[in-house]
Amino acid sequence: MISLLLISSGAFAYIYHMPVNIHSSVDPAVLMPGDEAIIAIELENGAANYGAGGESVAGTSAHSTLISTPLNTTKLTGTDMIEVLTEDYHNLGMIGPTDRITIYYKIRASGNATRGTHLLDFEVQGGYDSIKIHRTIPVKVDPAAVTLTRAEDTTMGTINLNVANPRENKVNAVTIIPSARGVRFSPEEYYIGTMDPDEVFTISFKVDSMGLAELNSPLNLSFVARFKNGETWHESEAYETRYSPPKVEPRRNNLVLAGVAVLLLIPAAYIYRRKRMKV
Repeated sequence: MISLLLISSGAFAYIYHMPVNIHSSVDPAVLMPGDEAIIAIELENGAANYGAGGESVAGTSAHSTLISTPLNTTKLTGTDMIEVLTEDYHNLGMIGPTDRITIYYKIRASGNATRGTHLLDFEVQGGYDSIKIHRTIPVKVDPAAVTLTRAEDTTMGTINLNVANPRENKVNAVTIIPSARGVRFSPEEYYIGTMDPDEVFTISFKVDSMGLAELNSPLNLSFVARFKNGETWHESEAYETRYSPPKVEPRRNNLVLAGVAVLLLIPAAYIYRRKRMKV
């Protein structure tokens, strides 16, 4: 939609276009409850694309001056669940034909923000008659966190996990942290890093006893995923699973085996000697 402002100067009627070409983006693209994000709003003066400029000649400095327009103020209004942290902008200056200007707002989702798309009202006031244009800025919220599930264990003494990102946007600094009483994990933490939407990693931990005794009975293991959505840290709910250590064959005492061998050899040697003496 194009808003037109008619300005009379002498016998001419000049047409001024407001910068109605408005584009927005949010980083991170999808918020979690409690997240902070940056909204980038690009304002473009598309007047030259529509042949504005009245009696002036296209391509001349007069034409550019006629279709330039001032930007007076911008205002972004939050909702009950999305708070706007940045103050409004004032006196942004003139914007010429095909020129662009980008402004930035910091927002924060409340801790109880619900899943879905929240619409923020954006208003820009400009032109020589201070015309106001309204647009809606969509902000998505999704509380889904990185998920953990058990994968098939392929090596004795290890546990494998599938780590998945079910979100629409990437997450960063993903780290899996294990815990269990009396157990030593290798590695102590598993760093994955960036995960794209719907991406799955299979990771492996080696499980050992912290003491001298062997693990000989099933035990409970717990894992959590720590990650960043944008610049905000999050932690998943703990994933708990039952781990059964591999069965270890009992160790035989080498000294006992050696003693038994000696006892068996003595009678055999005696019988052999007796046979030699009879020859």
